[in-house]
Amino acid sequence: TDAVFIRLVQDGVQGYGECTMPPYVEEDQVSVIRALHDPELARAIRTGTDALEAFLTRPDARLQPAFRSGLYTSYIDLINKVKGTSVSSRSEDPGKALAMITLGHGAVDDYADRVRQLEPGFPVLKIKLGTPDDRQILKAVTQADERPLLLDANQGWRSLDEALKVLEVLDPQQIIGIEQPFAKEHWDLHQALTERTEVLVIADESIQGLADLERAPGVFGGVNLKLMKCGGLDQAAQMAGRARELGLKVMLGSMSESSLGCATMLALAGLADLADLDGPWLLSNDPFTGLGLENGRFMVQGDEAGFGVKLRPGLVPSWTQIGA
Repeated sequence: TDAVFIRLVQDGVQGYGECTMPPYVEEDQVSVIRALHDPELARAIRTGTDALEAFLTRPDARLQPAFRSGLYTSYIDLINKVKGTSVSSRSEDPGKALAMITLGHGAVDDYADRVRQLEPGFPVLKIKLGTPDDRQILKAVTQADERPLLLDANQGWRSLDEALKVLEVLDPQQIIGIEQPFAKEHWDLHQALTERTEVLVIADESIQGLADLERAPGVFGGVNLKLMKCGGLDQAAQMAGRARELGLKVMLGSMSESSLGCATMLALAGLADLADLDGPWLLSNDPFTGLGLENGRFMVQGDEAGFGVKLRPGLVPSWTQIGA
């Protein structure tokens, strides 16, 4: 997953933000860097934080959600560091959302060994599905591990019958939820699955913003919120609050973000039931440190201001300056 990291500096204080762009999204490193060189953004940076906030709240700023999310994160990180305050400490209950570890696609015969090698401290196991071997995969996993499962079909199932045949392999009590089982436009299939099973059906790609969220009750029982999809922590917070009002479960997700991006999303843990923020455990080149796991919950370690993470010791990145 390609990424762009942003650093905002004011009087020697540094705030950081992250934009991650998997290959299936429209944004990429080039589009984000181009947006960062917007002359209007450069003027806002030179003018100060009020001008930057005005830039971030322009309606068209949300058209590039990864760009806006990374810039907004760096802005919030900076102003909290200037004040010496922690963002994560403001959440209602920083330890509420259950943490999960992800098991990606692989050969069926390898799943048992792969499960045993996973970090045992995670209370929920998330399994990537959406293949012809889904039933065999689930049998292999459940024989090797007794943890509750979050099934992520990634829009891979094509019919209600297919979904029901996969689910019959499992005890319903073992399933935390099913994430985006059908193609994002097939709200009818998601509604049918919700009506035919007691398992929680969680939307990911089907819900991009507040307008989609309003249609969710009766079709989905939960929503997976991602910074790169929502366009920033403020947008994600608004959607999480509205999801709660609509009676939906809230899952905090990520797109392979580092400790920085995952710690940013963790600020909403008090509004969430599940946290799919295991990116730092799956990356070999995480440039930040400070996100940990305690008693089955993600926690920001230490008392750092802002989002609580720091550049990895010894890492000296080369920054491209804009807005000078």
